Amino acid sequence: MTRWWLAGLVALLLWFAYGLSPYVALYRLSQAVQAHDPQAVAQRVNFRTLRLSLTRQATAAVLDAITARRDLSARDRAILTEASGALAEPLVESLVTPETLIDLLDDGWPVRAGLARQPGSVTPSPDTSPPDAPSAGGAAQAPNTQATQAPNTHDPDVPATTGEAGRRSEGLGLHASTLSQLFALFRSAEPRGFRGMVVSYPPDRPLENRFRLRLRLRGWTWRLVDLELPSALRERISQRLTGAMQR
Repeated sequence: MTRWWLAGLVALLLWFAYGLSPYVALYRLSQAVQAHDPQAVAQRVNFRTLRLSLTRQATAAVLDAITARRDLSARDRAILTEASGALAEPLVESLVTPETLIDLLDDGWPVRAGLARQPGSVTPSPDTSPPDAPSAGGAAQAPNTQATQAPNTHDPDVPATTGEAGRRSEGLGLHASTLSQLFALFRSAEPRGFRGMVVSYPPDRPLENRFRLRLRLRGWTWRLVDLELPSALRERISQRLTGAMQR
């Protein structure tokens, strides 16, 4: 009787450890990203499957942009469609490196790959005064841009007033360093069989503004195998690739 009770307890503990293991993997991946440790990130990513996923999404984004253009002839549309895969490949190759993946997972925008956020996409802080607010005398004063803005040397596509802190404040990155963050990811998790799990983040954003990260268990290690991009980043990729087509 005792032997069966111990066997049941061991099985229960193993099942609990298995259920907890993908969240431990997310935590470690998040820590590696925050520490900017390419080697640790590379150990937790299957770059072959990630490359296929991003190639599919980049090609689909540019094909949608081609389809939306009404000024193209059937011949031009066919040429651009044929060239879309070749144009997407070098962009994807620049994304599937440990350094660029850290950049993407850290704040949601892979600046290293030339995919920075578009100008003007940052929502002003609620306590920021309008630049042309009237003075006490009723006359509008011109904003003192030299006093309120610092030079932006990190990202040319990000307004200078935001800086690194502004980019992080959007909360678009993978954050799983605290119990509350892990619990939020847990609520968004979707099992994919016995060895797979999909987590969407940031969990407080609309679905179209989330990343969907898929982990797969191989051996004793959960690895990132797929990353579905939010609509804003897919649109940015589409703009980048269609711009290259026009040159």
